Amino acid sequence: MVMLRRIAVLAWTLAAGSVQGLDADVEQWLVQMDHAMASISYRGTLVSTGPHRIDSLRVLHRIDGQGGVRERIYALDGPRREVLRDGARVRCLISGQTSLIVDNPIPTRLLARVPLADILESSPVYQAEIGGVDRVAGRDARIIEIRPLDRYRYGRTLWLDSDTGMLLRSGVFDPEGGVVEQLSFVEIEIGAMIEDFELESELDNAADFARYTIPGRDGEVALSGSRPEWIPDKLPRGFRLVSVGSGSPANPFEHLLFSDGLSNFSIYIESGEQAVLAEHVEVRGATHIYTGRVKDRVVTVVGEVPAATVQLVGHHFLVLQHPALRHLE
Repeated sequence: MVMLRRIAVLAWTLAAGSVQGLDADVEQWLVQMDHAMASISYRGTLVSTGPHRIDSLRVLHRIDGQGGVRERIYALDGPRREVLRDGARVRCLISGQTSLIVDNPIPTRLLARVPLADILESSPVYQAEIGGVDRVAGRDARIIEIRPLDRYRYGRTLWLDSDTGMLLRSGVFDPEGGVVEQLSFVEIEIGAMIEDFELESELDNAADFARYTIPGRDGEVALSGSRPEWIPDKLPRGFRLVSVGSGSPANPFEHLLFSDGLSNFSIYIESGEQAVLAEHVEVRGATHIYTGRVKDRVVTVVGEVPAATVQLVGHHFLVLQHPALRHLE
């Protein structure tokens, strides 16, 4: 279920990243990919692989009207699991359990749309170039390599359909070049006509649900002049604060979202009631989770970034006194 939910909210296309040395050919391919991901319906079978795991998923993705999206993703092996998406609302279901509705204010897509405007900015944290050619799901593909220029973010390899620019495969690799995670279609019908009934859940508990809200744009007060109470004192170059949210009075916490345009991480700050909390880092596929204590607060840093990133941020935290953040050179 964690894998399905992670795939359903895989790519947050938010502001702030850039790629060095983007030539005209790379730009043309990324523009074509962005258009394809925003305008083409498809159905297919996707395989997600990572360390010690493999998941097979069926995907139905339909563009409605003015760019609205309906999507259904369901597991083909293991327990029966589904993700249903209607616009920004994502519903996660497991057979025999209460389903979960995720009200997500951040746009969600199965496969990332690379934010071209951000990639073209002047302060580079990635380098992009055209690779070779390949075949994915029986279709000719062009390879685009996006390499990180430091150790604080992952790189990406994109396999784009030669005819449409559709993203057929996406690989995530660490700064040393090791593969962290890969999503790949093994069969895809591009331009598919998808009927309403295909997007309906087949699980029996569709009416029984709980609700969960991901902090996001409703709490984005920092960018309009307000400041969060806590802030990291150091950030890897290129990451910017793009969203600030908070919990309810019954469950108070502060949530900060940072992005370089391609990689993202969240910080959660909450009161710490535990007498002892050992600092530690967890690994879940491409995601690293740092947990530690700052004064009387528990700080959690989580994102699809290397361990060095969450540790750096978690080790440099303070009560905000100045609005500027120090970035590493």
